[in-house]
Amino acid sequence: MSEMMNVIDRSILKRHLGEGGKLLVAYSGGVDSHVLLHHFASNLPDSLRPFLEAIHVHHGLSANADVWVTHCKQQCEMLAIPLHIEHVEVSKNGSVEENARNARYQAFSKYVGEGDVLLQGHHANDQAETVLFRLERGAGTRGIQGIPVVREFNRGVIWRPLLEVSRQDIEQYAQYNNLKWVEDESNYTLAHRRNVLRHSVLQSWQAHNSNIAMAIASSATLIQKEMAVFDRLAHEALQEYLNSDGGLLLEKVVCPELEFWVSRFLRAHGVSLTAPQVMSVVKMFSSSSDKQPAYRGQDFRLARYADAIYVLPHTESPSTMVLEAGEWLHRKYDRLYSDHSLTVKARPEGETIKLSNGRHRPLKKWLQDQRIPAWWREQLPYLFDGTTLVAIADLWIDPNWHGTVMWYPNDKLPWPSTR
Repeated sequence: MSEMMNVIDRSILKRHLGEGGKLLVAYSGGVDSHVLLHHFASNLPDSLRPFLEAIHVHHGLSANADVWVTHCKQQCEMLAIPLHIEHVEVSKNGSVEENARNARYQAFSKYVGEGDVLLQGHHANDQAETVLFRLERGAGTRGIQGIPVVREFNRGVIWRPLLEVSRQDIEQYAQYNNLKWVEDESNYTLAHRRNVLRHSVLQSWQAHNSNIAMAIASSATLIQKEMAVFDRLAHEALQEYLNSDGGLLLEKVVCPELEFWVSRFLRAHGVSLTAPQVMSVVKMFSSSSDKQPAYRGQDFRLARYADAIYVLPHTESPSTMVLEAGEWLHRKYDRLYSDHSLTVKARPEGETIKLSNGRHRPLKKWLQDQRIPAWWREQLPYLFDGTTLVAIADLWIDPNWHGTVMWYPNDKLPWPSTR
């Protein structure tokens, strides 16, 4: 095969490339990305050719990194394509491979804006390796979908046009067009598990079935299409297990299905956990021994209230603020109004409040009586007139204080329907 078929899907361009949006090729200088760059440079419509650019990320992990930069510059000059060079630092703590990937995507995010499309050279063999790698780790249906053809990224999308093109066809295209590329020596070290699968498993498999990579890649594409329908149906079914405040009602879910629906619930909130992590969450939140279980992720936390799981942001103690008389005060999770000038402070310790019946009640006990969710107890506006606590939002007002308070929480922090 001397020529690779045209992989430029105009329907994808029409759907995702904004007016004046850029086509940015992630260009390492290797054969995959070079074929991708050359193919688009040679086959794009004339109207889009001026918007084609390349990005090369210099990781500094190889002694040849500077040589690769020089090569990329030369090739882009020959193709008349603007090239952006981005230098990154890769942490040596933990998985260097994973850290390099994170640094690379962080570099890409600087260039991908609204309406832009980032092109990557992943091909069928990469897809097959990914599926095998995830199967080896015990992945479920989501994992064995492999690499998506298109996914959202930053304010644009990532598109991988070569996912159904084999490595052999890519190399034949490069040779037919007399392309020059660089070889990353790290692709041959068996220190990386993916390379073991590539050289010791997939290549041996291909010796008996030359089309195995394409077959696995085709299966991944089919699974992706079927899972798109399944995801839509599962999302609709998930609504039956949610309360009016968006919490997942544990008592409604059949026990054998709990891990599945917890995973679906979290994904609906943009939270992705591994299967073992989901199992840990289910075990934690199904236990009756812990009345207030909590799970903390990097940028979220989970809490249980009234037998329902809620996805919450990380919160900090609110700062002291002045509520001017007759003006609305907008805070991160609420807004409030009073006809008196008051000071909004953090939750006071050891406070006792006076009830409308004349009795007194410790603030801690009152919050429990009112069934205030634990995550709101610190975030409520505690309103002071001088040094005297006169109101807690509009949930409690000191009987001896004559003023008006109005309070409305927003949807950034769930407020179960107890009001």
